[in-house]
Amino acid sequence: MVGEIILKSFYFFSGAFLITVLFSPCLIALLKKFGIVRKDERDFSSLIATRKEKVGTPIFGGIIIVGVITILTLLYNWHRETTFVPLGVLWLAAILGGADDLLNIFYTKERHPRTLGRIARLIRVHKNIGKRMWYAVSFPWQAYKRFFYLLGSHPGSGVQAHEKIIIQFAIGAIVAWWLSFKLNWTEVWIPWFGHVDFGFWIIPIIVFLVICMANAVNITDGIDGLSAGTLLISYSAFFLIALEQKSLHISLLTATVVGALGGYLLFNIKPAKYQMGDVGSLGMGVLLATIAFALDRPILLPIIGMVFIAEILSVVLQTVWKVMFGKRLFKMAPLHHHFEIAGKEESSIVMYAWTFAALFAIFGIWLSFQ
Repeated sequence: MVGEIILKSFYFFSGAFLITVLFSPCLIALLKKFGIVRKDERDFSSLIATRKEKVGTPIFGGIIIVGVITILTLLYNWHRETTFVPLGVLWLAAILGGADDLLNIFYTKERHPRTLGRIARLIRVHKNIGKRMWYAVSFPWQAYKRFFYLLGSHPGSGVQAHEKIIIQFAIGAIVAWWLSFKLNWTEVWIPWFGHVDFGFWIIPIIVFLVICMANAVNITDGIDGLSAGTLLISYSAFFLIALEQKSLHISLLTATVVGALGGYLLFNIKPAKYQMGDVGSLGMGVLLATIAFALDRPILLPIIGMVFIAEILSVVLQTVWKVMFGKRLFKMAPLHHHFEIAGKEESSIVMYAWTFAALFAIFGIWLSFQ
């Protein structure tokens, strides 16, 4: 059984790799032709000298990863109980990311929310009573928007952080519905303790981890080869776990992802010929979390995905530190920008990240076999 899965997985890996490699040059040419390329950065990352070198590099490259996974899964690995929801949430996240990519390129008007102080003042002094009532009723929504605005370094002109979270929450809810209500899954495997029943609480746990991984991978996609190589290592780890569990469809799905990422990475290592963009990073993050749950190994996500967790934690810690102490903890967040400003070469940062990702992936696999 395992030998048969390995052989089939090799076919899926090879097919995904070759298709990605063969069609990437065509995609790169199309992205350049239609102007889907990186513009001048308007956030603090523009302070990094090497950012200027990336202007004009095609983005939206993650669409080839999503497309290859979709085609091979629909044609040869379609299974309503196993691959239907992972493929569905992959596309929902990819559509969200794709909309953000395209809006940031072609829609130039930035969207800055009003400060809460200004809204409170309008509630008191606006001449139009209807407007005053509207500002008062919508104040909680404006506070919600402002909270996520303060977490981000620059709002840009694309899909805003508060809008992304709502859609990601819906995606997480779909994964929770699939696992909890369709598969009757409420227990979480914990190393050395076996399965622990979380009951209803499994639903918010699923939603939180899906949102967390989507944004963590998205944040990590900041320098050439960083997110793609780290994702390749993480998905490879879950492939071995799926293989050990003799989970045919998940093994084939992860093998397909690894092949597509491998083909993409050939064009993404420095100097990148194209970049993943949100269309790929959000989709890959959501799918990674979904596969971890499908294999009953969500507890291993923070370990196998340690680099992603470190990146998103650096953003959270930076924000908290600035609010509490009025200064930065890191030179810049996320973490890879901190190392860039500290003078580390981009390729060195990527190599260190891949090394740490591999070590934690091996540790995660070892834990899974306990």
